[in-house]
Amino acid sequence: MMAAPDRLRTRVHAGGDKPIFVRAMFDGIARRYDVMNRLMTGGFDVVARTITARAVAGPTVRIAVDMGCGTGDLSFALARSTPCATVVGLDFSAGMLGMAARKRLRDASGARVPLVRGDGTALGIADGSADALVSAWVLRNVGDLAQTFREARRVLRPGGRAAFLELTPVKSRVFGPLFRMYFHGVVPWVGERMSGHPAAYTYLPESVDRFPDAETIAAMLGDAGFSNVTIRRLAFGTLALHVGTAPEKPAPQPLPRFNGRGAIRRWPVRADDWDRAVEAIPGAHALQSWGWAEFRRTNGWDVERVVWERDGVPVAAASILRRQLPLRGIGVAYVPKGPIVDPGCPGAWPIVLEYLAAFAKAHRCIFVKVDPDVMRGDRLVEEALANAGFHRSRHRIQYPATMALPLDGDDAELQARMRQTWRRYVRKAEREGVTTHSTKNPTDEEVAAFLRLYRETSDRDGFVIRDVNYYRDALKLLCPSGLATVHVARIETEVVAAAVVLTFGKKAWYLWGATSAEGLHRHAMYLLQWRALREARDAGCIEYDMWGAPEDPSDQADPLHGVAWFKSGFGASHVRWTGAWDHAPWPFAYRAWLEALPRAVTVIRRLRGERTGHAIVNPVA
Repeated sequence: MMAAPDRLRTRVHAGGDKPIFVRAMFDGIARRYDVMNRLMTGGFDVVARTITARAVAGPTVRIAVDMGCGTGDLSFALARSTPCATVVGLDFSAGMLGMAARKRLRDASGARVPLVRGDGTALGIADGSADALVSAWVLRNVGDLAQTFREARRVLRPGGRAAFLELTPVKSRVFGPLFRMYFHGVVPWVGERMSGHPAAYTYLPESVDRFPDAETIAAMLGDAGFSNVTIRRLAFGTLALHVGTAPEKPAPQPLPRFNGRGAIRRWPVRADDWDRAVEAIPGAHALQSWGWAEFRRTNGWDVERVVWERDGVPVAAASILRRQLPLRGIGVAYVPKGPIVDPGCPGAWPIVLEYLAAFAKAHRCIFVKVDPDVMRGDRLVEEALANAGFHRSRHRIQYPATMALPLDGDDAELQARMRQTWRRYVRKAEREGVTTHSTKNPTDEEVAAFLRLYRETSDRDGFVIRDVNYYRDALKLLCPSGLATVHVARIETEVVAAAVVLTFGKKAWYLWGATSAEGLHRHAMYLLQWRALREARDAGCIEYDMWGAPEDPSDQADPLHGVAWFKSGFGASHVRWTGAWDHAPWPFAYRAWLEALPRAVTVIRRLRGERTGHAIVNPVA
């Protein structure tokens, strides 16, 4: 067993094998990492992180990055030192991030510490977007130190500060030999017995021996564009804290080009940055918004968000949901109504799909499912999907088609697109005392009324809905964020119809709707829809998607035929989507999943006493 360090000794300190070794090493020692740190440093690692955090903390810090956050201690220390800041914890070890995620649940500042899987040599964070950057015990482990410093400099705004804490060769003639005896003898011996990974604690002293001294690191920081670089030695000279500042006038950078491997990819970490980037791409969908993914996070999904840019302009985006299965380490992934790719940049499709396929394999997903809002028969996109190893899925999540209408024009023009009968029903509902209002802050009474009506509508029309807590959580999260609006119709004080509409960018979607028997009699939903589409138009939307239609609108046997007829009366036209496509890294596991899933879902619904009817009339992810 002790041969492993010797075999790796020639290749872990440089070259392409180093990141592979280091990632596996940290995944293996993640559970014992904090215990070993405390033992090796006598608890001084906690003090050193606090000093590092205070070196960059200040009232102007709003966004900070902890590069190589490990188990999160420095991220939380910086969050405590900057109570108004969001601190992005970034690491390429899934094991270390898992430990950080557990700590985040217990730390009072955890809500301000999003955790992102990434690489120090390619941070995936927008230029000049961070006010501060820190790292502790990371630099020895990166594959390209100069590139890491350039990345740190790139993401800092002018005037932003970076602090790098790292072990450094000891130069003291008295303390140096004693420290080397401890570091090369005691640490590997204790590490082997405490962690179960002797290679990790053999690598540790070797990496320090090969690491540049503090003065060389300071020079490299200057070469990367940092100014006012200082060195502070800690722990009898065994640690060096380098602090540098991004100049107020950064040097101009060449514009990136979207040419295959040269595409710029980043991972936005703030809601407004993400939504602004996604909304800028034609075809943006509400299910790719920040708010929707955060809602799905409450239902057990993890989220990764990626934007691809050309010349600084977003051309593609994917909000990827991943769910852990009961099988250890195995999951499934889904890109709801995405990825979103600018039709004017068709060359982005192969790059985006290649990333999603690699994501599925790296995260041990049985499959990754995509269902972009692309029309059926779009040859360019469907060929790109097939060439990337995707195939049409047997299991759909979203509807195969929709009914959509344009919102350009005044009220008279909108009414002119409606059937005469529909206009008459709208006027009749008004005459019979139906009143409507909309809110982004529904009361408990309105939420309860919607849930009651939705169950009543499900029972009457024979379709399957989710547990009421799903809808309650959705309204609780999506309405305050501004993504969802609840439209309510009343007769006097009684709620007789309700609809939930999503608004994102220049488009609105009719997500859920419910009507009581009295509401049907008074045509309340006709009036409610008329008010909802007018309000969407007044909010700047140019299209109203009524969400859900049969693949063949002429098929009267399709359970959605009547729904489509109702929607078409408002002037909505039928749009058929390309549908869901799956990429399965392991075909055998995927085939087993396809056979097991329908049976499992049926059994679960029967155990819950739920109907196993013809359709689920809401998106499930």
